[in-house]
Amino acid sequence: MPHAVSRRLRQSPAVAGAAVLMLALVGACRTSVPITDREIAAVIAQRQRQALAYTAPPGVVETDPRSAEPDASAYEPAPHAVNQTLPPGFEQADETDDARKELDALLRSASQSEDPTSRPTRPVERYRDHKLTLTEALAYATQHRRELQDAKEDLYLAALALTVERHLWTPLFAAELRTVYGNFGEVTDFDQAMRFVADLSVSQRLPYGGEFTARAVSTLIRDVKKTITASEGSTIDLTLRVPFLRGAGHVARESLYSLERELTYAVRTYERFRRRQLVTVAQEYFDLLRSKQAVIDGHASIARAIIDYERARVSEERGIASAGPLDTRRAEQRLLSEVNRTEQLRESFRFATDQFKLTIGMPVDERLGLDDLEDIESIEQQIEEGKYPLLRRTAAVDDEDRALEVATQLRLDLLTARDRVDDARRGVDVAQNALLPFLDWESSLGFDTDPEHFRLGGFEFARAEWRSEVILRMDDRFRERADYRESIIDVRRAQRRLVDQLERVRVDVRRARNQIHLQDRVVEIQRRNLTVAEARAEFARIQYEKGQIGNRDLVEAEDELVRAQNNLNQAKTERWSALLDFRLATETLIIDDNGVQRLPPNGG
Repeated sequence: MPHAVSRRLRQSPAVAGAAVLMLALVGACRTSVPITDREIAAVIAQRQRQALAYTAPPGVVETDPRSAEPDASAYEPAPHAVNQTLPPGFEQADETDDARKELDALLRSASQSEDPTSRPTRPVERYRDHKLTLTEALAYATQHRRELQDAKEDLYLAALALTVERHLWTPLFAAELRTVYGNFGEVTDFDQAMRFVADLSVSQRLPYGGEFTARAVSTLIRDVKKTITASEGSTIDLTLRVPFLRGAGHVARESLYSLERELTYAVRTYERFRRRQLVTVAQEYFDLLRSKQAVIDGHASIARAIIDYERARVSEERGIASAGPLDTRRAEQRLLSEVNRTEQLRESFRFATDQFKLTIGMPVDERLGLDDLEDIESIEQQIEEGKYPLLRRTAAVDDEDRALEVATQLRLDLLTARDRVDDARRGVDVAQNALLPFLDWESSLGFDTDPEHFRLGGFEFARAEWRSEVILRMDDRFRERADYRESIIDVRRAQRRLVDQLERVRVDVRRARNQIHLQDRVVEIQRRNLTVAEARAEFARIQYEKGQIGNRDLVEAEDELVRAQNNLNQAKTERWSALLDFRLATETLIIDDNGVQRLPPNGG
């Protein structure tokens, strides 16, 4: 019997073709994922060129199914059980006096040393081979930031959904092989039979509604006991369905239109995220530099406080009339205050580095020291050299009307809000079409083989059967009428959201522009304030060394100098942040594939 069956299978083109197709589909499963990824990458690149006039490829999105395979713990009802026993090292322990010993050592070194070169200085903190520059931080965030990976995957999923929908509008092939064993007892002439069925079909959606389907079915029945063919035949059916009212026209492709536009919105959202990321990373980097400078200034304040404490102690020991225990205790208190403040600044810097690592996707265990970062002065120098062109002031800052005009034309989120209004209006057309009755024309043409002759491919046109019908169906439209009213409300909501987004864009531009003007004035004020504070501190130091004033006036002058330095650094970094905010608000913040800022081709 197996030889007879295989012989029949070889003689049947439909069965053999279905078998080959099934084997091909099974083999294609191994390569379908990379093929799909390449297709999606091409779809994204094409849409970026259409929507943004340039491409910013999101890179490879990990879709290897092996990385998502569950392990045994995924099936456990209570995974990762914990107990309430304290782990080693968390029991109650005696208080340590390490902090007191460190402070005593500092005071002893200050009181025993009269050589300024032997006084405690800030240790070098460097854990990297080279400094982590702003440019490198931006590039690192582009490669490792977890939120950016989420944004990439959102774009990938939008393109994947469109790819699937586009595929549904191409010829869809299907194949099925069935083997059926039946034991019929004495009901029929043969009590045991094997039936082999090969089913091949292809369907195609029509552009303005409807569907065309072609199907071929071949059947072979064998009597198991007698090892003979009991029945053999094939049929071919061609079917065409065309709607004339409901489901006809552009509404038939609504799902495709919607996903095509959703990909455009996803491209805009991804690009907007990349630009906002540049601003976020840069601003946190600036804050980190300011925190670094505060620590450095704190160590400088400790060094000055040590000098003052030494002078007050020596003057008291020598019995100088203008010096006494009060001045010594005041100098010691100032030293303790500076040490305390600097320790707090160091912890603030450490926490700021951890927060920055989280922002750019760097492992928290990777160390960043004070000397692993640039400083504010080096950033200023690079700006003057033209390395960071987007941190320089532009003429548009002084032209509010021009800035608002550009923002309303280029803001990607505003463009999406405008397009959402058109989407809502298109939804009204879809809802109106759903109110119409069904009026469909269906036609079919079928061929089969002569059942008296056992030939799977012996079709006879004389046995063709053609059928055509028009179907009119009218049912309740209560739900559809409610959907139509809802679609009209959706249009009004989309219009209100557009107006709200437009006003928010105007507010963003005005605020960013005003912040630049404000920070320009603040920077100039703080520069003059620093000049005055430096002169005051220098004069106070001279008077103190001459014994004309006490250390209280000197401490006050030097504290004001530190505050002036910090205020100027803050004003500089906030001005840079305001410039980036203005670029982001006007959508003129153009960045390259590495997330690094660059000017547009026209140099704006």
